[in-house]
Amino acid sequence: MQNPWLMLAPEPPYVLDTDHDIITSYNKKADAEHRIDLALIPEPFIGSPQTATVVVLNLNPGLDEKDIDAHQHVSFKAALFRNLRHELQEYPFYPLNPEFSRTPCAVWWRAHTRRLVECVDAQAVAQRLLVIEWFPYHSRKGKKLPGKPLCESQQYSFALLKEMLERCLVIGMRGKTRWKEIDKRIEEVPFAQNPRSCHISPANFGEDIFDRVVHALSNERLSS
Repeated sequence: MQNPWLMLAPEPPYVLDTDHDIITSYNKKADAEHRIDLALIPEPFIGSPQTATVVVLNLNPGLDEKDIDAHQHVSFKAALFRNLRHELQEYPFYPLNPEFSRTPCAVWWRAHTRRLVECVDAQAVAQRLLVIEWFPYHSRKGKKLPGKPLCESQQYSFALLKEMLERCLVIGMRGKTRWKEIDKRIEEVPFAQNPRSCHISPANFGEDIFDRVVHALSNERLSS
């Protein structure tokens, strides 16, 4: 399936033509907490499908008051667009790039992957961790998103997931009910015990699952 994000305009509003009308319609009815912010670059996934050994399923990228400034920063904006195009970069999972450590994206993801980085060095995690969001656009909250796919662009993320299920360890943070509608194999995917926390830790996933994640990020072959 062709990557639709290659067609994203380099300036706001950041929305694909195929998604524009449905997003506009959704925003007319949404409250401020759930309205989609098209001034921010979408993040349907973070990381490299080419090098990933662990895939994390999430609901949608959040929204912080400092995100606008971050997304206007030249180097961070460039990293987001390289990610959308699956282009090579030193830190494919860019929240772990030290240059971006103060961005809201990095602050959130560093807190939630801290235990992984303690067990595996940050560079390895950045190379081998891929996050796929159920919905690609930013909003403060995502729980009122429709239960069924809303945008055409989501189909690319779902196709990416199906590919990753064949060769990666997949775990889930949030949106289990939605993800289960995409592929029946999600029934076997472990999800966070506390989706409000979303920390990838032994407490939230269990020692066994956490150890498997660490092993995969260490580039060890997964046991059958």
